[in-house]
Amino acid sequence: LMMYVWKALEDAGYSSDSLAGSQTAILVGTATTGYTGLVTQSGVALEGYSSTGSVPSIGPNRMSYLLNFHGASEPIETACSSSLVAVHRGVRLLLSGECDGAIVGGVNTIITPEAHISFSKAGMLSVDGRCKTFSSSANGYVRGEGVGMLYLKRLSDAERDGDHIYGVILGSAENHGGRANSLTAPNPKAQASLLVDAYRKSDIDIRTVGYVE
Repeated sequence: LMMYVWKALEDAGYSSDSLAGSQTAILVGTATTGYTGLVTQSGVALEGYSSTGSVPSIGPNRMSYLLNFHGASEPIETACSSSLVAVHRGVRLLLSGECDGAIVGGVNTIITPEAHISFSKAGMLSVDGRCKTFSSSANGYVRGEGVGMLYLKRLSDAERDGDHIYGVILGSAENHGGRANSLTAPNPKAQASLLVDAYRKSDIDIRTVGYVE
């Protein structure tokens, strides 16, 4: 996580010193990895750093501490949507003026089998290990490991500062499905409402929207 936060800054053309003391936020989509359980099972004696090495909030907080950022510093845990929700929250903070920049993204590692076994027994995972989004033959999802971080700024600020801009987020939204067939089942009506909300905020012709996988 630390490496890719640093890389995001470097790729944006900034050094850590140039943003020190700024209202830069760090929002990280994350999840429980099972690391704490491994430490407990190992029989290694707990020490003063045990808690700060395993609490989810410390991930982004450690980055803010290292880089001397004064903006919001939060973990986001909304299961599969965590990374995108982190992006959305970063956008909202920028638009509200609560921060001047936001490093957003997500990280996930799979180091213990328990969650995988549980998801498999619940019928959530693809039996052939392939994610077939939007396909009639879709039979579950596939877990993955990785990390990705983005540095966001208001468009007017990025243009003023001469930043190289990879893309512009025209609109974002979040919601919850509420009551559905089950706790983990998607609610198609709520998902459609979410898309419409995002389209309205972006003020674009939805016929121009594409999906690339």
